[in-house]
Amino acid sequence: MSILWTILLVVGGFFALGLAVGAAYGRSRPQDPLGPFNGLAYLLGRWYAQTVHQLRVETDSGALDDLSGPLIVVCNHTAGVDPILVSLSLPTRVRWLMADDMRVRWMNWFWNWHGVIFIARNRHGRTGLRTARKHLHANGIIGIFPEGRIERPAHKLLPFAPGVGVLVKRTGARVLPVVIDGTPQADTAWNAIWTSSSSVVHYHSPIDYSDSDLSAAEIAEDIQRRFQDWTGWPVGTKRTRRSMAQLDPMLDDIMESAGLNADDSSLARRLA
Repeated sequence: MSILWTILLVVGGFFALGLAVGAAYGRSRPQDPLGPFNGLAYLLGRWYAQTVHQLRVETDSGALDDLSGPLIVVCNHTAGVDPILVSLSLPTRVRWLMADDMRVRWMNWFWNWHGVIFIARNRHGRTGLRTARKHLHANGIIGIFPEGRIERPAHKLLPFAPGVGVLVKRTGARVLPVVIDGTPQADTAWNAIWTSSSSVVHYHSPIDYSDSDLSAAEIAEDIQRRFQDWTGWPVGTKRTRRSMAQLDPMLDDIMESAGLNADDSSLARRLA
């Protein structure tokens, strides 16, 4: 037998073993079973999170016992690695909302694999927003960063966009709050993926607003207040800039519902 065939057999054997381990892991997720390939990919991802980011997961008692949808995973935004760490530490899949101008086209296979919902920062953003609502109405789970951008400096929250309250109010989804800390303070969102850190992801108990009389804007304010209480961090201000939503008021719903940067006060006034 040639050396080439020996190498191929060894590699094939390790790959088959990996798929078997991935299949076993996939079956161990009762809320969201995975196939062999996805199971192996998630195991490799968890190894990466532990090795590069020394990920520590903290959970309030019973916080992850019921992850049935519709559910909105609401996180503070500390680094570009945030959605990866949350996805790898949850026993179920999350479809993340992401600004379309952050999309890297050659990674479309990755975005499609994870079911990322892109929200354009123009009138076409309604398409992504409809997809998010449809997913929630089908008892799905979406993830959102209501600050709309990465916190800078660290340990200072940004105002939560009222749009997170819009999604909660219009879909009746519960909220799973996630506090993220300790991620790398890298110069770009992409560099944070490869910069070592001691990251902590803390899952708080889900919040049900279905019987609440709070308006959409008040729901967003209530969620933000809870994050302030949990972290003890102050709330900064967003840098003001001329946004598409200021050019076309119709875009307020699109931008804010996606947790993107827009004129927060406009939507808040309409929903109060």
